[in-house]
Amino acid sequence: MLELKNPDLWMGIGGRILAAIAIIVVALIGIKIINRVIGNFFKAKGKSRLKGTDKRNQTLVNVLQNAVTVFIWFVVIMMVLEFFNLPVRTLLAGAGVVGLAIGFGAQSLVKDIITGFFILLENQFDKGDFVRANTSGTTVAEGEVLSFGLRATRIQGWEGELFIIPNGIINEVVNFSRYNAISMLDINVAVEEDLNKVENILESYFKVHWQEEDTLITKPEILGLQGIQNGEAIIRVMLETQPMEHFGATRRMRKAIKNHLLEKGIQISVPKMDIQQFDVTKNKGE
Repeated sequence: MLELKNPDLWMGIGGRILAAIAIIVVALIGIKIINRVIGNFFKAKGKSRLKGTDKRNQTLVNVLQNAVTVFIWFVVIMMVLEFFNLPVRTLLAGAGVVGLAIGFGAQSLVKDIITGFFILLENQFDKGDFVRANTSGTTVAEGEVLSFGLRATRIQGWEGELFIIPNGIINEVVNFSRYNAISMLDINVAVEEDLNKVENILESYFKVHWQEEDTLITKPEILGLQGIQNGEAIIRVMLETQPMEHFGATRRMRKAIKNHLLEKGIQISVPKMDIQQFDVTKNKGE
């Protein structure tokens, strides 16, 4: 009781509390400054057109900022414990024993971090890429990468669903955003049409108008007749577009081609159905 009334004791405790608060404030300011420096560095790197895309830089910024934040807070916690004369070394030794006890349970966490490190090192995908993540041949998620960390990756699917995937289960990645997309556009015309004439009309149209579709990389290539089915001649056109733009480009080009062929008097084929009528009453009478 006498010690509790000792003003020196309370002054010491108060000083340690103030010191701890000061360390936390400095840590917050330091994290903010360092994160800003990291962001500005990669922003300048992107402007100078050094190696690395904007998406790659953004991914590295997020990972580095998270790593710096975790490290600084770990140091702060150790310093605060030291201020209050808590045995940090003993706590760390005890944590080592506990860690050994739960080591088998933490194997998946270690695997996640190691896999995340290699995903980052090998530049398998970046924030904003459209990817398909597989595990042993089974698709676990497909969509746009919203964020990437050393432990987990967040992917938004086609319908807005959010997949949070531990990196450890990702052993196959299909990245649709790295290279130009290729789309095959089939045009069905009546088999009675002059196919050479149709191809010449398409070739002339592409020479003049292909650049009106902003997502196209090169002039569409006519691959020619692919087959005849149900009275329809199928002419195939190959489109090369910017990554992940082939869906919209194919729809727009199909509409433009249809309208142009109609203007030139070429009929787009419609599936035909042969209907035969039988006189059931007559058959019954016989």
